[in-house]
Amino acid sequence: MNKLAKTALVSLTAIGLGTAAFSVSAGMSDCDHMGPMSFRGDKAKFAEFMEKRHAAMHAALKLSAEQEGAWKEFAAKMKSVGMQNRPEREKMAALHAPERMDKMLAMMKEGETRMETRAAAVKEFYAVLTPEQQKVFDAQMAPRGHHPGHR
Repeated sequence: MNKLAKTALVSLTAIGLGTAAFSVSAGMSDCDHMGPMSFRGDKAKFAEFMEKRHAAMHAALKLSAEQEGAWKEFAAKMKSVGMQNRPEREKMAALHAPERMDKMLAMMKEGETRMETRAAAVKEFYAVLTPEQQKVFDAQMAPRGHHPGHR
């Protein structure tokens, strides 16, 4: 292949990949690309995000009348867990190293308790779903990319 043909091939490939990436991101809803880390402590925006996500999941699952009670219980448990309170950077920076480590350890333990609550709610709700609904639920609960700051 000559140099002009290689350059043209590389250019067309780059344009094709760029177009594909743009079309995929254009088709994403707010719930697809935003995660809890996007809110940086704004509990109102986080609650709105979770309401949209739960509404989308509820619609996708196509629950029967018998499953609605389990859904309401699941949604209530997930909502009660809420968003973790993060300390302000200035307050953390003002602490001595051992105090900062104690604070971080306490936050990790709180996070573990919250995750246990979520896991129990998911397992309880998952048990009442049909195999088809379980596949939908698995897709809805799948990780959605990386969090900001994680490279």
